[in-house]
Amino acid sequence: MELGLSGQSVFVSAASKGLGLGAATQFAAEGANVTIASRSAENLENARQSILNKTSCTEDAVLTVKMDLENQADIEEGVKEAVEAFGGLDVLVTNHGGPNNAAFEDTSLSAFDEGYNNVLRSTVVQCKAALPALRDGGGAITHLVAASAAEPNLHGTVGNVFRPGIYALSKTLANEEGENEVRSNCVAPRGVLSDRIESKITARAEREGLTEERVRELRVEELPVPEMGTTEEFGKAVAFVSSPAASYITGSVLPVDGGWSDRLL
Repeated sequence: MELGLSGQSVFVSAASKGLGLGAATQFAAEGANVTIASRSAENLENARQSILNKTSCTEDAVLTVKMDLENQADIEEGVKEAVEAFGGLDVLVTNHGGPNNAAFEDTSLSAFDEGYNNVLRSTVVQCKAALPALRDGGGAITHLVAASAAEPNLHGTVGNVFRPGIYALSKTLANEEGENEVRSNCVAPRGVLSDRIESKITARAEREGLTEERVRELRVEELPVPEMGTTEEFGKAVAFVSSPAASYITGSVLPVDGGWSDRLL
C-alpha cells in the first residue's frame, strides 16, 4: 500500500529511543522528512545515525532538535525549526517519557506536578505549537499513549491519571479540527519490546528474584499472540494512521497490543 508520506514533514517528540524512534524510522523509510526531538543531543545523534543506517533516506531528510518536554519555549522553538527546515508540517507525533510507577499513597504531589507537565501539558503545548502549520493544507496528529490508559495498571498512579487526558484531548481535536482537515488519533502500545520495557523487565527480575527470560515469558503470557511486538511493527502502525492512506480515520484509539486489551469498544 502506498501511504502517501513521501516528501511530507513529520515531527516526532521523545524520539531518540524506543517507540518514538521506531515511529520516526518508519516515516523516514516511507520517504518523509523527519524531525526528531529529545533532551539529549548525544541520544539524538545516535538516533539520527540509526535512521540513516536503516533506511535509504538522505542525510538532510532527518533533522534533530534538542527539546525538553517540560519547557514550553523549547517545544515552540522545536516545532518552528521543523516548519522552517521542511517548508511546513504535515504530521505531529506526540510522545513522552514513562512516568515512575508507584501506588497512590506513595506518590507525592510533586510527582503529580511533574507527571502533568511531562505527560499532559507537554502534549497540549505541542498541539498548540503545531496546529497553525497543520491547518495549512491539512495534516495529522498522532498521540502515542500506553494502552493501559484505558485499563489502569496497579501502582501506575501518575500515568493512570494523566494519560486518559490525552485520549480526551485527541477526541476534542478531532471534533474541532476536522473542518480544517486536521485529524487526531491515538496509537496505544502494550507488549512492544522497547528500551523502556527492557528496563522494566530487568527491574522486575531483580525485584522478584526471577530471570529476565522468565519475566519476558510472563509478559508474553498476558497476550493472545505468542511473542512481544517490535518497535518496527509499532512504527508501521503509527505511520499508517498518520498518513493520507488513513484519511477517514480520526478521533480513534488504535491498540497495538497483541490483543492484550479486554475492551470490546
